[in-house]
Amino acid sequence: MIGVVAMATLGGSINAAELTITAADGSIRTHDTEQFLSSPALQTIVIENDIGYGRIMTYQAVPLVSLIPDHDAVDDQTGLQVLATDGYAANLPLPLVIQDGDDGARAWLAIEPQDAKWPNLPGKDVSAGPFSVVWSNQAAFGIMPQQWPYQVASLSYAPFPATRWPQLALADGVTDAARRGQTVFVDQCLVCHRMNVAGLAALGPDLNIPMNPTQYFQPAALALLIRDPAQVRQWPDMQMHGFDPVDLSDSDIDDVVAYLAAMAETVPE
Repeated sequence: MIGVVAMATLGGSINAAELTITAADGSIRTHDTEQFLSSPALQTIVIENDIGYGRIMTYQAVPLVSLIPDHDAVDDQTGLQVLATDGYAANLPLPLVIQDGDDGARAWLAIEPQDAKWPNLPGKDVSAGPFSVVWSNQAAFGIMPQQWPYQVASLSYAPFPATRWPQLALADGVTDAARRGQTVFVDQCLVCHRMNVAGLAALGPDLNIPMNPTQYFQPAALALLIRDPAQVRQWPDMQMHGFDPVDLSDSDIDDVVAYLAAMAETVPE
């Protein structure tokens, strides 16, 4: 559920954004910018390689685990669902989110102060605020770029996508490449796209309805589109970014294409 709301203060000159958090028991609470900035859990952190900005960033932030103290109440097939105002939808594995030691990656909710706005994101006319999930020591666990959602609106628990949406499943007898591609698709693509209407993201189009991209792209062009969309087509306000080979190898892309091709046969009635 999308929960960023502009709330005017008594003075009328400053707006405080709200974050909606749904607990394991279904209860809903909200926190606004000023509450976060006055929290005893607030810390100043330095992120050496912020994915959104592509540089060092300093934030006021609270540990993400501090916002979900009931995480023990959910099973191991559940993740932390993070929805953003632009339609991005991430499902973060709870073992990563609750990691709270100095030796591993640590998830934070960065808070954008109303009187000290963050810079605009590269190529955009908006910042990553009002709330952004960032990671310190991200290399320790190989945190992927899609696990850095910004413009965060809400947090809630949700089953892992492959469990939640049977429309993502492959038919029997498909290739091993397609099965590997399903895993990559769920991890890397479902944050922006849907498949057979499965998913919550609204940033990019459904990749099987009304037509699968393998039906109108040559294989080499589709692979290049995934690697670096700007080399295939450009348009105003394009949202899709390219993938570094470290995060998505050529063989990963081949597997995603194999998954897409297999799913072209599964369009619902």
